[in-house]
Amino acid sequence: MRFRKEPAVEVRGFLDEGTQVIGDLRFSDVMHLHGHIKGKVISDGELVVGEKGLIEGDVEVGILTLGGMLIGNVIAKKKAHFLSTARIRGDVSTPILRVDEGAEWEGSITTFTETREKSHEHVVSAAGEVEATR
Repeated sequence: MRFRKEPAVEVRGFLDEGTQVIGDLRFSDVMHLHGHIKGKVISDGELVVGEKGLIEGDVEVGILTLGGMLIGNVIAKKKAHFLSTARIRGDVSTPILRVDEGAEWEGSITTFTETREKSHEHVVSAAGEVEATR
């Protein structure tokens, strides 16, 4: 039996493959995206982008799990995880970054602690985890 550190959060939104949104998207809790968004995505919650998902615009969320394509800059306030199928073109700012082997990423990273201390490190390709330290 596995015990969760945090209670499960209910998925409140789902955009399936074939769905296209043009304009900004705001949501709470968890959003699963398998379609196409052309605009900003803003939330304190969690955004999960599936392998067929595409975002053309900046993303500011609490947690980002990316398996599809993102063209824009990212601010993930808690953490970001790029799966092996992820394709990203943009700068990323997050305290914790995990990049799986096979993910493609063109941009820079800014890591920060919760007190928003920043350090700059340019990454072209990476596999593993990066966590900000004091």
